[in-house]
Amino acid sequence: MSGQIAAKKWDFLLVGFLTLLAFALRLHNLGANSLWYDELLELDVAQSSFWEIGPQLERHAAMPLDYYLLHGWTKLGRQEVWVRFPAVLFGTLAVPVIYALATRFFNRRVGYLAAILLTWASFSVYYSQEVRPYALLLFLTLLGYFGLWQAYQTGRLRYWGLAIGGLAGAALAHYFALFLLLPIGLFVGYRQLRHLREKEFWLQTICFIMGLVVLLAVFALNGRLRHLYNVGGRFSTVVSQPESLNVPATDKPNKGLGPPQELAFFTDSVLTPLATTDPILLLVHSAFLLIAVVSLVAAKTRQRRAILLLSGWLFLPIILIYLFLLQRGTFFAVRYVLYTLPAYLILVAYGIDTLVMAVLGKPRSRPESVSFEPRKLLYASLLVLIVTPLIFAELSELSTYYATESREDWRAVGQMLQANAGPDDAVIAVNAEPTLNWYYPPAKASFGTFNRSEPIWAAMKQHRRRWFVLSSYSFKRDEGLRQWLKEHGAVTIAIDRRVVVHIQQEGLSAGELLAQVVTFDLPQKALTYATLGDQLRQYGDLETSRTFYQRAVELAKTPAQKTDYQSRLAALAMRP
Repeated sequence: MSGQIAAKKWDFLLVGFLTLLAFALRLHNLGANSLWYDELLELDVAQSSFWEIGPQLERHAAMPLDYYLLHGWTKLGRQEVWVRFPAVLFGTLAVPVIYALATRFFNRRVGYLAAILLTWASFSVYYSQEVRPYALLLFLTLLGYFGLWQAYQTGRLRYWGLAIGGLAGAALAHYFALFLLLPIGLFVGYRQLRHLREKEFWLQTICFIMGLVVLLAVFALNGRLRHLYNVGGRFSTVVSQPESLNVPATDKPNKGLGPPQELAFFTDSVLTPLATTDPILLLVHSAFLLIAVVSLVAAKTRQRRAILLLSGWLFLPIILIYLFLLQRGTFFAVRYVLYTLPAYLILVAYGIDTLVMAVLGKPRSRPESVSFEPRKLLYASLLVLIVTPLIFAELSELSTYYATESREDWRAVGQMLQANAGPDDAVIAVNAEPTLNWYYPPAKASFGTFNRSEPIWAAMKQHRRRWFVLSSYSFKRDEGLRQWLKEHGAVTIAIDRRVVVHIQQEGLSAGELLAQVVTFDLPQKALTYATLGDQLRQYGDLETSRTFYQRAVELAKTPAQKTDYQSRLAALAMRP
């Protein structure tokens, strides 16, 4: 009894420590960068009135759960840290749940390993710092599988409440949660076929069917049943007509090619995010995954079932997502497969444990014993040797992630407009209205308002000074507008490589407008000053241009940037 108490205390301390560490990693640097485009699309919907949220979601191909949660959350604050905090919370809570699930699948050792791997997993950290539903989807998927496994292992049907609640919640977070029904359905069917004469398993199957009914009700209540039927019906033709995957992009529903049809795609865009970008350690990860799957041959009954369930959870949704996007002609985003990460990490953890235990040989006493044994010390030593490089690889990726501003800086756009735009100015964000609805509310407009030229010209007629926010999200729509701005004396204020702001005023030349812009409160970014320096040089204001280049050199974040701006400064000095 005392040994069990000590073991539980150790579990609590270690899992508690890992949970706190996971929280720290996901909280670190949380508000350093601006909210990016996809986050702002979600927040723009979430900040609508409660009854306006649902009708907007179909356009975004989104499910409502995360949006309604954020609707209440954003009423308490709008800071980047605050609105991202729910994702941090869900990503953190996944750690103790994966420990509990892996322990019940296999043993405590695998539970600890899986929790350690998820704690440091850069893939999980990334999406635990975004105002998107993917961390929530990951957490709810874990809960659903925990309930499913416990229902069968304990025979207690009440666990189906957790399973159905988790899976229904996951489906309310993202459409792709529905792809989990295939591996779960196969697992339920397999267990039923093995026990056709046992009432207990018929009851389990009935609970699964009830879960399907709940999911249908969820989609019906959200008005998505017809959409689901239409999209699902078309996707089902992939089975009978696989040639439909290779039709031209113009014949696909979303007019795109979809993900590449090559093996390298799965290595680079699926396996690498689940594991690591380091090619050697990627092979190590793959080796442990292979050990786990191959051990199916010699595994005991419970372990075999766990491996089969985990393999279905890992591979089948990825395959279905790939085929679905290929059939629809839609691009692949790695975040779509985040909810398979726990299955991957548990299998890798089991592969590590299997290898180490094979090296150590058969134990002479219970492996769960808490008494000191040299064998345990050896196990821990081997574990440290194996896991440390994996953790350091993740730490390296996290360090790069924390230090890099990889997304567009809409916050800087909003701050610049707050400081410099007047009440009589027009502010036009093409295909990016939600970004300013959040960061610059005076320019509030419905998403897509300025995707057509008529509203743009109408706004321009009413205001002499105009601000145009263009980005990589508008490049297919704004080619004519960019040319017009170039011909009508607009000044370009570059925010980053993906976002630029053009200011244009009726009756002022570009040179005259530049004289105003240099007095503005500008974003403290090297690219901003360098771009304005180029324009000042073009219009003959060499002294101010020199000042702006010097500031660009001071703000440069990389040696390459600094060298570039120094060369521009040197070229300016050579001019007469």
